[in-house]
Amino acid sequence: MVAISETRDAQHDPAIAIPGHATSGVMGAVGGAALLIAAIGLWLWPGASWDPLLMLVKLGLSLFLLCGGMMFLMAARRPSHPEVRLDARRGCLRLIERDAGAVIREIEISYDDLSEVDLRDGMLIARDHHGQTVVEMPVEHSGDIDAIRAALGPGFVCAA
Repeated sequence: MVAISETRDAQHDPAIAIPGHATSGVMGAVGGAALLIAAIGLWLWPGASWDPLLMLVKLGLSLFLLCGGMMFLMAARRPSHPEVRLDARRGCLRLIERDAGAVIREIEISYDDLSEVDLRDGMLIARDHHGQTVVEMPVEHSGDIDAIRAALGPGFVCAA
């Protein structure tokens, strides 16, 4: 029953939503910290012998864990893209920035304030009349490009 009501809401809502990144960096940070602790703990745990071959394997494993932990931590710090809603009826573009599900900031920009909207190589780039980038984010589904063009209207020339 929920799917039916969501379908009805989607049909009556003229705005097109382009979701931002929904992933959270918490799991990456926890996983990265665990790998870093394991890399250090490998040397703190008492060993049975100081065999040079065993030390080489231990060094390789600790470097692998250290690099993996750093990669997880760096991935957890990546910037998230805002959610973009295009409303053709009202002629506006709304940016919604979220953090852990809560709305931090919501900005509404009129189509009149935009000089160009470019859809190229899976990226949506909108610029104002001063040439400054207002929105730059990936469009993940190629089927969304036609819907975005329809929501923007004939006022914008969008390259494919």
